[in-house]
Amino acid sequence: MLHSVLLCVLALSTAATPSTPQASTDSAAAAARIVETRTYKIRQTVTLSDVPATAKEVKLWVPIPADAAWQRVIDRRVVEAPKGWRLVHQPASNAEMIVATSKGGEPARVVVETTVVRESPAIDLSKGSAEEFQAALFPDELRSDAPLMFADDQVTELAKKACAGESDPRRKVVRILDAVADAADHYSKDPKKPNCGRGSAQDCLTQGGGCCTDLHSLFIAAARSQGIPARIQFGYRVKPDKEGQEYDPSYRCWVEFYLTGLGWVPTDVVVADAGEPAARVANYGTLDARRVWLWQGRGLELEPRQASKPIETMSCGWAEIDGVAVDVLPAKDGTPSKLGRTIKFQELTPKVAAK
Repeated sequence: MLHSVLLCVLALSTAATPSTPQASTDSAAAAARIVETRTYKIRQTVTLSDVPATAKEVKLWVPIPADAAWQRVIDRRVVEAPKGWRLVHQPASNAEMIVATSKGGEPARVVVETTVVRESPAIDLSKGSAEEFQAALFPDELRSDAPLMFADDQVTELAKKACAGESDPRRKVVRILDAVADAADHYSKDPKKPNCGRGSAQDCLTQGGGCCTDLHSLFIAAARSQGIPARIQFGYRVKPDKEGQEYDPSYRCWVEFYLTGLGWVPTDVVVADAGEPAARVANYGTLDARRVWLWQGRGLELEPRQASKPIETMSCGWAEIDGVAVDVLPAKDGTPSKLGRTIKFQELTPKVAAK
C-alpha cells in the first residue's frame, strides 16, 4: 500500500538511555572535533519473503534512521507499509521502528525515505579526566555477565594482561583496543575468518576473529571486566561506490566507551585495525560519516513485546510468523534469511569549491 505520509522529525535524545545521564553525551559533543559532515537521502526497503499463504498473523519491527549521537534526521517519509502501521519508540534500544501486522498472502514490506545528516567525530583520548565516575549510573554498561558479551576467565585474563601496571582508564582503553585487534581479525582483513556469526566474545577468541559484532563483543566484555562502561551500536555503512544503486548494505556495528570528561567515545575496531598496527591509535576515538545509526544494545525486548526471548542478534529488523521468530542469520547451507534489507542513496553533501 502506498503512503505519502511525511513523519515529523522527532526530538530524540542524542545518545541517552535510561541508565545514562544526558551530561555524558554533552561531554562527548564538547570534546569532539568534527572532521566532516555528510548528508544522504536514503530509500530503505525491508522485505519479509516466502510468507506462507496460510499465515494468520505476520508481525514486523523495522528500525529506521533516527536522531542519535552524530546523526540528525531532517525528514522522512513512509512510502510503503502494511495497512495500520505505526511508528513506535523503542525504550530498550532508543530506536524508532515501523511496527506493522499483516497476514499470509499480503505484502510484508516497509519502504522508508529518509534524509540524514552524519557527522564524523574525533576525540583525543589523551585528554579528559582520570577521576572516578559513579558506577551506579551505568548498570547495563558495566554488566560483565551479558549473554555473548560476558567476561569469562579467558576474556578477563586478556584484559588484565593488556592493562597490567596501568590505572588510567584512558590508557587502559587503548591497551584493550590493541589487545582485541592483536587477538582477532575481521573477515575483511582475513578472509579465512567466519563472516557471519552470533556476535560472541568467546567465539571471537576461539576463532581468532569473525564479524564486526564478534570483535566488538570481545572489546565490550574486556572493557567491562576492567570497570570501563561500554556498549554497542548498530546500523549500516553507506558505500560511495554504490551511490544510485539498490544494494544490500548488510549491517555494521561499533562501540562506545565512557571516559570521565569525554563522555561516550565511539570507535569502530574493524576500521581502526584495517591497516598497520602503528596506525590504529589514530583511529581510536573516531567514527567515519559514511554510516547510518539504527539502534543500540542487545538482549532487546521490543514494543510491542515480541513472542520470542530477548533479542541478541537483529541485523535489519525483526519478524514473527504466527508467533515464531524468523531467523535473521543465514541457514547453515548458506540460504539467506527471509528477512532482508536493501538501500538506495544519493549524497546531498554540499560541494566545497576549491580555493
